[in-house]
Amino acid sequence: MTKKLTSILSLLIGIVFLVSGIGKSLAAYEFSQNMVQYGFTALRFFAPFVIAFEVFLGMLLFLNIKPKLTSLLAICFVVALSAIYLYGYFFVHIADCGCFGRFSFLNLSPFFTFLRNLVLISILLYIFLESNNLKKLPGISEIIIMACILCIVCFVTGYTFSDRQNEGTQYITKGKEVNVNVTNTILGEYFSFSKDSTYFVFAFSYTCPHCINSIENLKQYGQAGVADKILALSFIKDSMAVKEFNDILIPNFPIKNIESKQFFRLTNRFPVSYYVKNNMIKMEIRGTLPNGYWLRHQLNKLEN
Repeated sequence: MTKKLTSILSLLIGIVFLVSGIGKSLAAYEFSQNMVQYGFTALRFFAPFVIAFEVFLGMLLFLNIKPKLTSLLAICFVVALSAIYLYGYFFVHIADCGCFGRFSFLNLSPFFTFLRNLVLISILLYIFLESNNLKKLPGISEIIIMACILCIVCFVTGYTFSDRQNEGTQYITKGKEVNVNVTNTILGEYFSFSKDSTYFVFAFSYTCPHCINSIENLKQYGQAGVADKILALSFIKDSMAVKEFNDILIPNFPIKNIESKQFFRLTNRFPVSYYVKNNMIKMEIRGTLPNGYWLRHQLNKLEN
């Protein structure tokens, strides 16, 4: 019974590690920027290694390979990340752990994040105490599968890490939402649009570095003549982050907060912005916002 239980627990914890690692690999640059918030810029270069190691541990746990050694390494991994997050929460006021990367809807409040990690450590400790380290070495087929998965994860991590690094200068893009009626999109569910006005809608997260770096430019869009009305759409994961955002950045535009699951129907990459004219989305902007006067010049070229 104990043997079967440890195997089941190892499989379940392995799934958690795999989901967490794969989620980070799909948003490697965002994860690296979360690490920068702790005050050490060089930390961001460790992001790919953290992701690869987490996925590697997840595969070992899922396949129940060398459970005693693997669970010990996993305990050290979770304890180390928990200690870093504990420091960030109390001394740098970081509320979003970024544990699941692109699957950010799985991220929890600080209290439940610590509680979840405590549960993970407890289960891993049980696996460590009840397992025989001599049990099961990986077979050839398992090694091949693990190598393939790890290669894919490393490739995706490298792609999303470098892709978002360059995204800040690739302001204007034509995405799937361009040249469609705004009332037929999710934006139409939360804002009222008129053909007589132009709109600039900024979809963001309160803890995203790119979003925060965009706010000062966004605040001067009205004066720069980018659009008649500036609107913002977001979701609340942590009320403390929202309060700090409002107190420090003092936005001069209305922000509508909706449920995260509804927000992610629009986008899961932050920030993304839309220029609306005649009830049509004419431009989509991904990444950090440009200067208002520069953007006004680009809009003039688009309209002419």
